[in-house]
Amino acid sequence: MTVARLGGTVGRRTRLVAGLLRPTVRNALDRPVTGYKASGYWLDYRSGFVRRGLPGEVLRRVAGGAPTYSQVERTAMGLARASALSVVPVAVEAALRAPGEVPRTVAAGLLLSSPLTCGLLLRDAGRYDAVGVLVLALMSTGRALWLPLPLPMGAALLAGAVTAAVASEEFLLAVLTPTAIAAVRRLADRHGASQTARRWILGGVLGPGALVAGASLLVPAPRDAVAAARAEAARAGAEPPGAMGDSLSAVDRGFVENLAFFRLFRPTAVGLSLGLWAGLYTVTADVIGKLLGAGADGRYRLAASAHALVATALSAAGVDFRRWWGLALTGLVSTVVLVEPTGPPEPVSVAAIAAAVALAVAGVAFRDPRVHPWGPLRVDRAPPLRP
Repeated sequence: MTVARLGGTVGRRTRLVAGLLRPTVRNALDRPVTGYKASGYWLDYRSGFVRRGLPGEVLRRVAGGAPTYSQVERTAMGLARASALSVVPVAVEAALRAPGEVPRTVAAGLLLSSPLTCGLLLRDAGRYDAVGVLVLALMSTGRALWLPLPLPMGAALLAGAVTAAVASEEFLLAVLTPTAIAAVRRLADRHGASQTARRWILGGVLGPGALVAGASLLVPAPRDAVAAARAEAARAGAEPPGAMGDSLSAVDRGFVENLAFFRLFRPTAVGLSLGLWAGLYTVTADVIGKLLGAGADGRYRLAASAHALVATALSAAGVDFRRWWGLALTGLVSTVVLVEPTGPPEPVSVAAIAAAVALAVAGVAFRDPRVHPWGPLRVDRAPPLRP
């Protein structure tokens, strides 16, 4: 391929990606971070360990004290934009596995335009999910950083990244585990580690995060830490918690209390929302597998099932279904990048390309639904908020 032809191909793909993302980016830049999500950024470790306190601790140290609302909003939007941008190289590298230029372009367009990837991260700015997405990108396309390192250093870098994500949101341990397993396999293969060593490496990568997740679930949040964070948030201008509380309310909410929030929505709304996002993940994963020619690769089906299992478990614990299945799709694509193909790809059918194009167009048009079920909240059924 000549330089001019290569430049034209890259230019066409760049314009395609820009066209797909432009409405989402423009829409997200006009939307401020809600008070529900912003309040958690004032939570830190001044009163000892508290679940989800790491981002607030880092922000406090950078700001030199309690941050302003503007600083919180800039931090939250910066995380959202960085995580959305990090999806681009992951999607492109996964798409490059497809046999042929058209399937590659269509696969990249589908992954980037899906309401479960970039659009979700920008639409739901302020969530610490962005930290998990950045770690997924580090493990997959960022492997040039940790793969060439000596084995202990590479494993330590992966362990530190996973632990930081879990200290931001404890459930990210489950989200990151399938991709972390693939990353450890690549690292062990690079250094010729034995099977016994591989198990120790995997334990070393996931172990610290598991300890943080266990402490997050078992150690009660210090009441003065939550109260101080809410007071600082209020002084900075954050809106008071509503019927669903805020991100600080979630810090000391147990599993049973969390289930009570399902009652805020009508059963039909819960069923439709769960069916939509789980179905979209299933269809997208199937179409992507066909575009990549991975239909006969059992490892692709195993990865898709593993990430779907995590999303299913999270859907049983919380109503933010779009978040859970979005993390599943992003995790699946990150895992695919780390898994070496076992053989030549299968031919891509016209039907698979047509299905991918239809999904991509629908994703651009259907980018704005909120993460939880639609419809009016049944406020009379909201559980009481802790002071």
